Parts: sequence; C-alpha cells; structure tokens
Amino acid sequence: MPDKSQKCGSSSPDSYQDKFQNSTLKTNFVSFMLKSYLKYIQKRVNAHGIHSPFVFEFYNEVIKKWKLGRNSKVEDLRKILLKNNKKITIHDLGAGSRRSNDAERAIFELAKNAAVPEKYGSLMARIIEFYNIKTVLELGTSLGVGTGYLAMASAEVKVDTIEGCPETAKVALGNLTAQLGLENVNLEVGEFSEVLGKKGNKVYDLIYIDGNHQLKPTLEYFNFAINHTHDDSFIIFDDIHWSEEMEEAWKQIQSSEKINVSMDLFRFGIVCKRGVQRKEHFIIKF
Repeated sequence: MPDKSQKCGSSSPDSYQDKFQNSTLKTNFVSFMLKSYLKYIQKRVNAHGIHSPFVFEFYNEVIKKWKLGRNSKVEDLRKILLKNNKKITIHDLGAGSRRSNDAERAIFELAKNAAVPEKYGSLMARIIEFYNIKTVLELGTSLGVGTGYLAMASAEVKVDTIEGCPETAKVALGNLTAQLGLENVNLEVGEFSEVLGKKGNKVYDLIYIDGNHQLKPTLEYFNFAINHTHDDSFIIFDDIHWSEEMEEAWKQIQSSEKINVSMDLFRFGIVCKRGVQRKEHFIIKF
C-alpha cells in the first residue's frame, strides 16, 4: 500500500499510480452516471403522467415546492466546510469513494463529494414539514449537512443518526451542536448493523439511508426499514444510480411485495408501504 503520509507533490511511482487510479475511478463513475441519467430523463414524468392521488399530491406539494425546505443556516455551514482544509482519517465501512480511495481526506472534499446537495436536503425537509414527520432515522451522518436539514425541518422532529467513522462523527457532532445549535439529534457511532440491532421495536416516520453503497448491506437496511416503519412512513435511499450494485438493490427494493409506491428521482429513491393502494412505480422529474 502506498505511504499515505507522502506529500502530494511527490514524484514517486506510488504517487503516480494513485493519481492514475483516482483518475480512472472518476472517469468510470462519470461514464456510468451519464448513461444512467440519460435513461432517467427519457422515462421521467411530471404531474401529467401521475395517476396516483398520493403521488400526485407528493409531486405538487413536495417536489414542486422543494424550495420551501431550504435552510440558510445549513447552507452557511456547508460554505464553512467547503473552506476547511483539515484532514481526517476515514474509516470507511462501505463501498468507499468513487472519487478517491485515500484513507485520509480533507473536510472540504467530504463536504463537496459526500454531503447531500441543497436541493435534496431541502426536499427531505419539505417532506418532514408537509407530512408532519416526528421521528427520523438517518444511516450515514457524514459531516451532518443532511442531518441538519432533517433536524431543522420541524420543531417537533427527533432525529437518530448513525455514522460509521469515528473522526467524521466527531466533526459532525461539532457541526450539529456548536454550529447549528441542535438538541433534537441523537448521534451514534458504529457499524450500522450493530447499532440497528439495538433499536428494538422502535418505529420511524422517515428513514434516510445514505451509507454502505453495496447490494447486500443496502437490502439488509431495507429489511430493517420495513420492520421499523408504519404504513405511511417514507424510506429514502440516496445514490440509487451510483453503481450497478445500487441499481440492482433499487430494482429489488421497488419490486418488493411489501412496497406499493416507489419513486425514482434519479439521486433519491423513495418507497412507501401504502397498503391501501395498488402497486405502482414512478420515475419523476426533479
């Protein structure tokens, strides 16, 4: 393994190999995402292609009004993080980064590549606001940007969030408490499966899954979510078109007999049990 303490300007063979490998990762990632996005835009629909009353309402009150979920405090935090050059050691329990395989990464890199974009953070906040969500579980705290959107969407919401990397969790905790002043967030550190095993019979109104981007773990988190949500809950998956494995996971999730409503927003995949209606899948413009 290359010496990670080596300076970026080093001209060693290992340094060149790292740069080439990272460049290849980025090229393959962009190519895959472009193909997936082209398929998405060919099939996506707006309100005129939606015949489910529930999804029609979701489109008009949440998707079209996602800007109502904007949060200037969270975006101010993002700006601060994007200027932070401090490096932390990443203990990655998942599929790693498609942009870098370095164990040590700068905080601004995480803010740029791992934090939920404003549009999608605002969308989650709007869901919480419109549907009066009270209990939220987040798998993958990262730096706390998404957590901030979830926790600040309502004065009544309580958020449990899990982060697998201790150093990342430490930064996130500071962001959530010192920067955002939040008192309604419970941050736990550890492998998702271990922490989830201690949740007992707790049921959530919304579960947001943004962690281990591999097929088997993603399906395990889905099974947990199914058993810890009610009929009107929302289960949100991030990066459903991130890789072939994630697309396969999303295919199996939307096909589950326990799910009647599934919505593909390209980055987000949202599913609901909705036992009162017939099974339908929607690819929606967002």
